[in-house]
Amino acid sequence: METVANAFLEPRRELPTGVVTFLFTDIEGSTVRWERDPVAMQRALREHDEIMRDAIASTGGVVFKTVGDAFYAVFQTADAAVESAIASQRRLAETDFEHVDGLRVRMALHTGTADERDGDYFGQALNRVARLLSTGHGGQILLSHASAQLARERLPGDVSLADLGEHRLKDLTAPEHVFGLVAPGLESEFPKLKSLSILDNNLPQQLTSLIGRDCDVRAVKDLTKAWSLVTVIGAGGLGKTRVALQAGAEMLDAYPDGVWFVDLAPMKDPALLANTIGAVFELQESGSRPMLESLVAFLKPKKMLLILDNCEHVIGEASTVAAGILRACDGVKMIATSREHLNVAGEATFRLPSLSMPSAEAAVALGVDAALEYGAVDLFVTRARAANARFAFTADIVAVVAEIVRRLDGIPLAIELAAARVRVLAPKQLAEKLNERFRVLTGGDRTALPRQQTMRAAIDWSYDLLTPDEQRVFRMLSVFAGSFAIDTPAAVGADETLDELDIFAIVASLADKSLVNAEHGDEDIRYRLLESTRQYGAEKLVEAGEGEAVAARYAEAYAAIAESIVDDYDTAVHRTWFARVEAEIENVRAAVTWAFSSDGDPALSLRLAATLHRTMVFNVREAQRWVASAHERRDDGVESSLAGRLELAQAFLNNASNQFVAVHKHASRAIPHFDESGHTRAKADAQRLAGRALVYLGRVEEGESLLETALAAHRKLGSRGTGAALRDLALARAAAGDLERARSLLSESLRDFEHREDLANVAQTVGTLAGIEFQAGNTAAALRSAEQALDVLRKLKRRLSIAWILHEMATFSIASGAFDDANARARESLAMARELPSPVFVAHALRQLATIAAMRPAGDDAARADDLARSAHVFGFVDMRLVELETTLEPVEQNQMDAARTRLTGALGDALLRQYESEGSHFTEERAIATALALRP
Repeated sequence: METVANAFLEPRRELPTGVVTFLFTDIEGSTVRWERDPVAMQRALREHDEIMRDAIASTGGVVFKTVGDAFYAVFQTADAAVESAIASQRRLAETDFEHVDGLRVRMALHTGTADERDGDYFGQALNRVARLLSTGHGGQILLSHASAQLARERLPGDVSLADLGEHRLKDLTAPEHVFGLVAPGLESEFPKLKSLSILDNNLPQQLTSLIGRDCDVRAVKDLTKAWSLVTVIGAGGLGKTRVALQAGAEMLDAYPDGVWFVDLAPMKDPALLANTIGAVFELQESGSRPMLESLVAFLKPKKMLLILDNCEHVIGEASTVAAGILRACDGVKMIATSREHLNVAGEATFRLPSLSMPSAEAAVALGVDAALEYGAVDLFVTRARAANARFAFTADIVAVVAEIVRRLDGIPLAIELAAARVRVLAPKQLAEKLNERFRVLTGGDRTALPRQQTMRAAIDWSYDLLTPDEQRVFRMLSVFAGSFAIDTPAAVGADETLDELDIFAIVASLADKSLVNAEHGDEDIRYRLLESTRQYGAEKLVEAGEGEAVAARYAEAYAAIAESIVDDYDTAVHRTWFARVEAEIENVRAAVTWAFSSDGDPALSLRLAATLHRTMVFNVREAQRWVASAHERRDDGVESSLAGRLELAQAFLNNASNQFVAVHKHASRAIPHFDESGHTRAKADAQRLAGRALVYLGRVEEGESLLETALAAHRKLGSRGTGAALRDLALARAAAGDLERARSLLSESLRDFEHREDLANVAQTVGTLAGIEFQAGNTAAALRSAEQALDVLRKLKRRLSIAWILHEMATFSIASGAFDDANARARESLAMARELPSPVFVAHALRQLATIAAMRPAGDDAARADDLARSAHVFGFVDMRLVELETTLEPVEQNQMDAARTRLTGALGDALLRQYESEGSHFTEERAIATALALRP
């Protein structure tokens, strides 16, 4: 029975903290009883549960969890836990359970500290008591050394402790000195404990606990029940061996002939693999019989589990031997660990993932307890505390630790090596030094294999096993900054010695060998190197003298990919197109960075810059910097088509920031270039942007004329620009006061975008409709439409558009006097704009916050006077900033700002207002933000 049953009707008592004693219990052989007579067992379980609850509650304990027939209880003292265990065992012994052939309950106690979170406990103490329980028998009460020491002095006179000796538990760490409780009315004779010390095995003791792998161990166990061979695969340092060992330890009871571990790492000669396995069982090689035959003959009658560790360097022989054993030995199962699968009949593979890690966004808001639920964080903190007793995991370093484990890809070996450095480095210093990770991630356990003592050695092991061609392609792949499609490496590395199919096959082979990670998406598979592996490959690339040539081919390949992304914008399904942009952004950024560097390619830098309005659609500010740099380096010899595309890219990026003077300038410059080169769609885009800018600049008739021309061209082409041109024409009609025609055009725009399944533009069009309704005086309808648009944009995570719609909603709320709503929306818009960053939307949000403070009902207190002064300072900064950014306010925004200024003039006087505004015009953006945020909400 695996269902969690925490169904207690009585109120839960407060859980004790600090040093506590845990009592775990379960029913021996309950599964068989349930299968034989579920009705009778259900009745017996109700009686059992009542006895356990009463005994635990009457002695001051608290049941914090039940799982099937298992009870997990906690006590403030060890003697209370002992009293509860004795009382419950006595009552269970007195109760008639004949209808289920008796009911025998085993119990275990352990004392220690644990983290209490949300009504549950977490930590090594819980694992320890669970492992101790698994060694016992029905009717038995076991105590760990810690519990025995605390309980011994307060035991009743007729109760004693039987010393059962030291036993290795199934967590594979330090042995536990186990004691059995002896009391009148309880059984006193039991079989030997089912510990690693008693059951047949040679599983090596581990010096540290296994953290963050419970789900993975469970998955390996489940696969082992269903398959003859389970191969745990993954990159070096992920902890494949530990997971396999723990899975084996937990399955000892299922194998009468034991669980046996064979370490193949030291092997030099693959031909001796069968001998290495045979040596575990003290088999001697016979001159008349191959060792594999002797081994198979020995194993054939056995029911056991073999763990073959580190198969990758002897993969061929490991496959042969494993297949030979499994074909002949029905009772033998195997777990193998390797960096690639064995490719044997009856094999299941389990790719061991990295430890769980919080994303950068999630880490910002995480508390200490929530952060420790991520395996990577828990491992780092546990090992850091072991390395430095003064290390404290506090809220102010959660984000730093999350960054460390994220940059280490959640690889346990890397995390353990990094955590050891807290002896000499604070977490922030450690994070800063991870760019030199192969010098930092050293100094591991001196007793471990050399490849487990440094991160470099772990990757050396895999690299040295590759063929020369595999090494070459691996080095080449290190140039990729993000994930890549399977066919892209051929564009970078194919030559007269390795063609496209060769590289395709080698990338697949590297993925099989766990040096490349395959990421399965909804529609395709992409590949990626873990960051530590990528940095290692980059070093090898430089050592081989291939760095510059590969970087040049990589940038050329991504220039072509970026251009295809631009070309596909009008025809691709928008969701698919955006997914491709998100997938390629890191590679495009790396290609741009190299092309603009001193060693780069000036011509290539211009080609790449001309794509950034599409390929960096989520990073507008960054794209603007690169395109501005491209304009500075272009000369009169640049091809007309490329010159036009650069101007168009600049216009699109300025449009995203509402910099309409710049939009008109660059779009107008682009048009003649496209006339010359015959790029009809690009010309229509430029005409639309120029027309849209003119509408916002108050030149409505001129703008509308250009927009009509652009619409006709886009309609003829059947391109996505059709919906955008219709939307912009709606804005022109609204500016001219023709709101009915504006609504009609927006409806047509919506239909076009809905037909293309372009949800982002659907949301933007609905947001534009909100503005039209507001202009018509329908503020409530405007807010409803804006909320609908905001909901879609949040789901799509379109941050710039979210900042825009929040800004619009704040404007609507100011107009209706809902200053609290306006303030909340303006502050959220400001936070979003700062994160992007978007200086234009930062300025707009600051203006709104100052407007709200000035427009609120007046008061006489000093705080009100401070707010008025701050508002004036912010207005001075905003005036300066809007001029600097060459952007303008919409009429309603200008009217609100003018009304706020009138209030300020009345309260401060004209001279003081001008003084404050003059002072504010010299503020930095950060000072202006701090001033605005200091305004009372």
